[in-house]
Amino acid sequence: MASLKDPGAILLVSCYELGHQPLAVASPAAVLRRAGYSPAALDLARQTLDAAAVRRARLVAISVPMHTALRLGVMAAERLRVLNPGAHLAFYGLYATLNAESLLGAGAASVIGGECEEPLLRLAEALERGHQGPTPGVRTAANPAGPWIARVGFEVPARDLLPPLDGYVRLLAGDERRVTGQVEASRGCLHLCRHCPIPCSRTSRGRSRTARGTSPSAIPIS
Repeated sequence: MASLKDPGAILLVSCYELGHQPLAVASPAAVLRRAGYSPAALDLARQTLDAAAVRRARLVAISVPMHTALRLGVMAAERLRVLNPGAHLAFYGLYATLNAESLLGAGAASVIGGECEEPLLRLAEALERGHQGPTPGVRTAANPAGPWIARVGFEVPARDLLPPLDGYVRLLAGDERRVTGQVEASRGCLHLCRHCPIPCSRTSRGRSRTARGTSPSAIPIS
């Protein structure tokens, strides 16, 4: 069997990130690279579905950071399963945890929430070893793991795996349209607003009061 460290054996898929180049793909891709993996990336908001890339993958992980991305991701997953029924299909991101039971019931093998980079790496390592037991931060039908909220070591986002920034949303400053790229300054929240999905996505009972702040000097800039 091919190694998960082979180029393209891990495929990270984004369907929607508000017109931005998907940081939710670029960030975990960089962490996977640091560990010796060579992931491929696909942004279905800007690119057509690459059937060859899908068939090459052993692990396909779909990013669902918001509700629209979730709806599109579920539809994309149906096509991905047809192209590569043997791949391990995972969903990760804010709305993965909130909809874990539905996603697992619809054919997902794994669901990851919270700080997704580390458990996604651990999932790749477990699949590489052929490990069948529980993996911390990775929820399956047999392992009801909660979201991962420990700090992760960020890397400079692997933006080179995605279409260039000038193909995404721009900042209109007077008459000038400036190329932009998004970064994260914090994750989580100390508040428990009932209209917000973040408290529920970071614990199974919506009682999280964690926030991950980052000083400007510590934000990886590509």
